[in-house]
Order: sequence, then structure tokens, then C-alpha cells
Amino acid sequence: MISSPKIIHIGLWKIKKDVIQKLVKDVYRQVMSFKTRIPGIELAHAGRLETFNFPQEIVDTFGISPDATFLTRDCNHALFIVFKNKKYRILYDISKPHLELSPMMMPLIEGGMNGVLTVDFCLPRI
Repeated sequence: MISSPKIIHIGLWKIKKDVIQKLVKDVYRQVMSFKTRIPGIELAHAGRLETFNFPQEIVDTFGISPDATFLTRDCNHALFIVFKNKKYRILYDISKPHLELSPMMMPLIEGGMNGVLTVDFCLPRI
């Protein structure tokens, strides 16, 4: 029997720099609660993005600065969710915990929905 592929959902956010950190942590907690509150989620995490300087070989090869922060396109926080399959990813959109996230999160986002980028992709079947 071939199993359905898992779906990875990634959301990138441009959180305003002057927001109260407790509100950001509340958003993190809400996202991390999805695993126990929304069926079909295997992992749910949210947190601040990390960037690391490029090694000298990359700087020399591409003629760029060692500072890699430009690659984030000003996004500074993210969520990462693993769904058992596409069916659960689709149900997630209308789940109560997910719908409760928007009024918590959107006041913290710079530029409203222009400060949000989400993508989904399938893991290969094994």
C-alpha cells in the first residue's frame, strides 16, 4: 500500500520590530498547540528566524557580503508544520485554532498580508 505524502507548510512573517514580545510568544504558543488541537498534524513549531554569515568561499565565489540576512527578505519569524497528508492540510485552513491565530497575529505583522508568505510542498513517498 502506497501512503499519501506528508505536506510541509511554512509561513514566513515580517513581525514589527516594536511589538511586545509577550504577544509574539503567545502566537508561538498558539502555533505549537496545533499538534494537539488539530487532527493530522505531526509537528508544529514557530520561532524567530536565524541567519548565519556566509563562509569566505561563498563570499569570494559569488562576490557578496558575508551577511546573509538579505536572504530573509525582511521576514524575521516563521512557522513550520508537518501534516500527515494533503487532506489534513486542507482541513487545517478552516480549523478553529488556525482561524483563532489570525486576530492574534495580524496586528503584529508589518504590512498586513504583504508581510506574510506561506508555501506548501510534499515530501517524497518512501
